[in-house]
Amino acid sequence: MLPLAVFSLTGCSSGEVTTYPVYGVVRFPDGKLLREGTIEFEISGVQNPVTATGEIAPDGSFFLGTYQIDDGAVAGRHRVVVIADSVIGTGVERPGLLPKSILHPKYRDFNTSDIVIDIQPATNNVVIDVEYAQADEAK
Repeated sequence: MLPLAVFSLTGCSSGEVTTYPVYGVVRFPDGKLLREGTIEFEISGVQNPVTATGEIAPDGSFFLGTYQIDDGAVAGRHRVVVIADSVIGTGVERPGLLPKSILHPKYRDFNTSDIVIDIQPATNNVVIDVEYAQADEAK
């Protein structure tokens, strides 16, 4: 409920809610970084969720943007998804030619990723810990 009060107090006259810088990396258990894909944060506990997205760069870093590229995310508790699938078609047109994602598929959905990050009204540097896809296949 607190994020709703914050939204009504901090919003701009254009209807946009104040955002704060968010940057970070996506990291596997062995310390290797995910070096491609997209990350999305969705604020929790509000009727109309606000999302922030960012591309994961080849150096493993990302910067979030809500209204513009790299303008940050709104303060509050966020659910997170990470998508690192090939962007070339669905694979149907080229069976066996698209590489398998190295990222566990549970991170594609807000309901299964289990990643929650609190964004503070300040500059935020976050590390997102994820699992390899093979971890699920071994079970």
